[in-house]
Amino acid sequence: MKHYVALAVLATLLSGCASSGSLRNSKPTAAYEGRGSVANIASCVSEAWGTKPVHLESYVLYTGTTIEIHKTEKSPTVALVDIKPVADRTVATYYSNFDEDDTWYFRQVEQCVEISAPAE
Repeated sequence: MKHYVALAVLATLLSGCASSGSLRNSKPTAAYEGRGSVANIASCVSEAWGTKPVHLESYVLYTGTTIEIHKTEKSPTVALVDIKPVADRTVATYYSNFDEDDTWYFRQVEQCVEISAPAE
């Protein structure tokens, strides 16, 4: 019985990875670049998206931060943003598989990239 439970858990975890991976293999919905830090932009996006009735998952890696949107805690990824440092800029790339208009979500990414720029 333990083997079946372990397989079910593994399948669930892999389905989330496959969903995010397939989104990244598609054409991005939007991409923005600015001079703000990865941490500041990610924090801004998380705060904005957190006002909506969705489940967010955030992953901080050495290559940047990914924030995923799920309709529920156990549902697949419907959209995500990868926020990465590239040379002297930060690039936020938004991918989506929403079945509804998600303009608000990628506009929040755009605003966060713009307002997170350091003062000169």
